[in-house]
Amino acid sequence: MSENSPAKQRMDLAFAALLSDDDAQALTALTRIETQGDARAIPPLLTALAKGPSSAVQQRITSLLYQVKAKDAVPTLLTSLEDEALHPVRTTILATFWNAGLDVRDHLDRFIDIAIVGSAHECFECLTVIENQEIWPEKTARLGLARVRKAATSEADAYKRSMLEDLTKELEGRLGVSA
Repeated sequence: MSENSPAKQRMDLAFAALLSDDDAQALTALTRIETQGDARAIPPLLTALAKGPSSAVQQRITSLLYQVKAKDAVPTLLTSLEDEALHPVRTTILATFWNAGLDVRDHLDRFIDIAIVGSAHECFECLTVIENQEIWPEKTARLGLARVRKAATSEADAYKRSMLEDLTKELEGRLGVSA
């Protein structure tokens, strides 16, 4: 798609319409994005979601994200995790990986980092991503297991500690090891 093609211009207009306070306009934009969008649509969808749209628009955006199959979805979502403006929707970004069934096998360390330093809700979503990914590289899983075990013992929040302990059990099960 060339930089100024009509299709790109229509998508740019749809991205702008996502931020509209008019639900009908935002929902129309979402229909266009669903039929013509690619991974470029992910950041505008997340930005609109972070803006706090109506529940109808929020549900539609979340539904689109949870079905994303675009070629560059994984790197785009991983980059979005680091965007401070998108911090309010970080759990939705994490949930997108497992809801959409995206292959993130090369990114276990990222999910373990977030599970350890993030909120309890982010830890829960990372645990779910890890549980739903069929294959993890053994070396990365072993290193991650050691980090999660250490983090679990020093975690003050009982709920998050429980999530880290569940993550420990998941990684142990995958590796065929025990405490």
